Amino acid sequence: MNGMIKKYIPYAIVIFLIYMLIPLMFLPQSMKNFSAIAYDFIFPITASACAAIYCSKHGLDFLFALIAPIIYLPSMLIYNGGFASKNITTNLILLVVYLVAGIFGLFLGDLAFGDKRRKQEKKEKEEAEKMLLEAKHRDEIELEKLTNSLNSHDDIDDDFDYDKYLSDIDKPSNSYEKEIDDILNEFGSSSK
Repeated sequence: MNGMIKKYIPYAIVIFLIYMLIPLMFLPQSMKNFSAIAYDFIFPITASACAAIYCSKHGLDFLFALIAPIIYLPSMLIYNGGFASKNITTNLILLVVYLVAGIFGLFLGDLAFGDKRRKQEKKEKEEAEKMLLEAKHRDEIELEKLTNSLNSHDDIDDDFDYDKYLSDIDKPSNSYEKEIDDILNEFGSSSK
């Protein structure tokens, strides 16, 4: 979820800046009659363009289409009368228009630029599969070498006499060790 939000942030910032700054141009009385240009053309084109660019990089994601209508809400409240009874129908229609513009942009981006992205994803998938096959092949070779080396150790005739070696371990090697062993044996038998 966090990665998805990080992908949305650059586009949301662009949409937010356009939706909040463009209406400032239409605040003077002489420009007020042209505010429909922003709401009917600039905003939907911005939503479509951002959605198309997003889709070309990340694929279809219909949650992205909600960004423009959500960001339009503060702009609508500040510049376009909000939910006042005379403006509510216009504003609700604009919310739907921006949602449809975002969905249209997603499909446009997928149709126009999706092939390039799909080819890149396919190429990356093939490279990953190739690397996995190479690693599996290396593992099989290593396992075979290990198995052969273990089998070759079983076939070696070992001349070393382990029983004699183990029996000689307990024998004292010099007279001092023999005396110490005798004292320990006497001490052990006397304490019983």
